[in-house]
Amino acid sequence: MGDGAMFRMQGGRQGPGWRLVAAAVLLVMGGYGRAQPGAAGAVAVPDAVMAVLAPDAARRAPSSAAVDPAEPELRAALQQALWPADIVRLASDYLRLYPQQAAEADADRLRQRAQAAAGVLRRTDVQLFRGAFAAPGGEEAVVDDLRQAALGDAAAALRQAQRLRASDDGRRRQVGWLQYATALGSHQAAYALALHYRRDSQPLLAAQYEAQATALGFVPPPSLDHLRK
Repeated sequence: MGDGAMFRMQGGRQGPGWRLVAAAVLLVMGGYGRAQPGAAGAVAVPDAVMAVLAPDAARRAPSSAAVDPAEPELRAALQQALWPADIVRLASDYLRLYPQQAAEADADRLRQRAQAAAGVLRRTDVQLFRGAFAAPGGEEAVVDDLRQAALGDAAAALRQAQRLRASDDGRRRQVGWLQYATALGSHQAAYALALHYRRDSQPLLAAQYEAQATALGFVPPPSLDHLRK
């Protein structure tokens, strides 16, 4: 039977019956009914026959996709970013470009945490800016705390506030970090701000942060009452 005859035979019928007939014809024409080398008693079925028997499955067979070399670079940048807005942007890019990768769930989780932290940093009572999240020295503990603080970790933000030196710039940044940690839920940071504003002769702000500390679960020591006099 020529190729044209086989084409005509296939063209008129698309059900499972014609596939079995066509496969049998191919087996007879090619001598594939005889045992082929391999396992004892096995009959080798060529790819052409399998394509006739199950063309839909052949079309659905997955092909090995090439690995995008940019994916590891973007994933690394996402894991190293220290500013919440950068984390949101990189995570969004990753989810858009690589939605089926194994790191998809992690990227989505990072984006959600960084979005919440970025919202806190937009508050008017939190004076903390991008430069505060820089780590010029690259000390591992500092970088780790900056990263966790960028993802909304109140304890990491408080530790960063406690690291700052007593210079004018250090004090300003310390207050900003305390404000940020308070907004994230740290009662210790709120109490530290209450003491700071009392020393700075700003009783209204001191009372505000003392109230926040109490609301967050902090019990001020009796010595705080003496500062009110």
